[in-house]
Amino acid sequence: MMTPFKADGELNVERLEEFTEYLINGGVHGLFPSSSIGEASSMSTEERKRVIDVVRETVPGELPVIPGTGSSDLTTALELTGYAEETGCDGVVVVTPYYLKPDQEGLYDYFGRIADSTELPIFMYQIPMATGVEIHPDTAASLSGRYDNIVGMKDSSGNLSRLMETRRKTGDDFLIFQGLDTLLLPSLQVGCAGGMVGTTNAIPGPAVRVFNLFREGLMEQAMEQQIGVLGPLFEACMSAGVFPAGFKETARILGLDIGPTRNPIRGLTLSERETLIDSLMALDL
Repeated sequence: MMTPFKADGELNVERLEEFTEYLINGGVHGLFPSSSIGEASSMSTEERKRVIDVVRETVPGELPVIPGTGSSDLTTALELTGYAEETGCDGVVVVTPYYLKPDQEGLYDYFGRIADSTELPIFMYQIPMATGVEIHPDTAASLSGRYDNIVGMKDSSGNLSRLMETRRKTGDDFLIFQGLDTLLLPSLQVGCAGGMVGTTNAIPGPAVRVFNLFREGLMEQAMEQQIGVLGPLFEACMSAGVFPAGFKETARILGLDIGPTRNPIRGLTLSERETLIDSLMALDL
């Protein structure tokens, strides 16, 4: 989930409530606040807790809320994970440490300590283009084999071969979610459980349709939606300015203004915005 901010950078709680309801009405199957696209790395621990509070209080009980609680600081990750458990969340997504780059032994210890601290299901999260760290398939298999509550992974590596190796070594009970919209359908085809993807923040329909069409066995229609709409939409959002500015601007163009990105991420230039509008018009959005 993107995080709504006011012009002065303050968290916009009222807009976050509205945004949560917008996503629910758009047909998503769960919510992931305090995420990469939500600019969690530029938010304080208290702000991240507040986001968790607002989303948890807004969501009907049957829809899973699985916030991001990872940090480059283990103490913060433990605190946020504990808070998610206290507030009744359904699980947590824990990104690998960033800036400092642990080896596999360090990652094993990091995730193991978090798993020992909670009874919540944990989804490890790797996004090496942002963190410089990859969870190797053997490490994922060792962790899931030892800790019952390490139940899956969000994979935003873009490496489908590596993802398939992880799935083979961890088994069918380990739930892998694709993090890149462009690979949603191929990932479902090789056994992934679903997707935690960015374009749903601006317009949930394309990704939700790909998933639902796949589940219904309508592969031709799913492929048309993946190649014709979801993939190009993601590429348009990613190529506009600096992540996640393109996603926030897409939402604004489509009628959902959740405010600016937070410093140091700038907004789009006029030229970037015009190019984005052209892309959305070409997709009939």
